[in-house]
This record gives sequence, C-alpha cells and structure tokens, in this order.
Amino acid sequence: MNAYTLLNHMNLQTYNTEITRTDFNQFFTKTNERVTFTFNGWDGKSYDGESRTGRVYRTTIKGYEEIRFIKVGKSLHFIDEDSSVTEKATGKAHKEANWLVDVARA
Repeated sequence: MNAYTLLNHMNLQTYNTEITRTDFNQFFTKTNERVTFTFNGWDGKSYDGESRTGRVYRTTIKGYEEIRFIKVGKSLHFIDEDSSVTEKATGKAHKEANWLVDVARA
C-alpha cells in the first residue's frame, strides 16, 4: 500500500505539504503501541542508523489501517515495513521512518 495516496483523502495546504489539525484529529488516533525507528540520516543526525522510539498512530481511512504512523514535532511519518537499517552502535535493525506530511497548528 502506498502511504502517499492517503493524502488524497485530506485537505492539503501550504504547497501540498501540510494538513489541518482538524484532519489529523479526525483521521489519526494515538495507540499504546510503540515502535523503534530510524530516519536514516534524513533528520540530519542519524547517519549511522541511530534510533528513536515513538508512539504509533493509526488511521481510520479504509485501506490504510495497517500502516504505522509516528508524529515527531509537527511532522507525520510512516514506518516503511520493507526497509530496515542497522544501527552501527548496537548492531540492531530498525524500521525506517519516512516523512508524509506536516500537521498545522490548531
């Protein structure tokens, strides 16, 4: 499933890079599930696979319920289940997070 097609269900703003807080609250729910992930250098820090742990969000949009999302700052990311990156310091493999869209302030 292509996570980017999920954006067709939302009201995109600011050059199609941002959704409203209303859309976020309507379509996404925070779960008790946690995931350890890496940005694989896209955050300007994790070039060696350094990992973070975050709370998983799920969507209510039909067809996308199995995709895991995380929110870091104002950005919403999806977990790429097909891409693992090995953290050099620990040797453990973590899923890669990819940017999907920013969430506007309320």
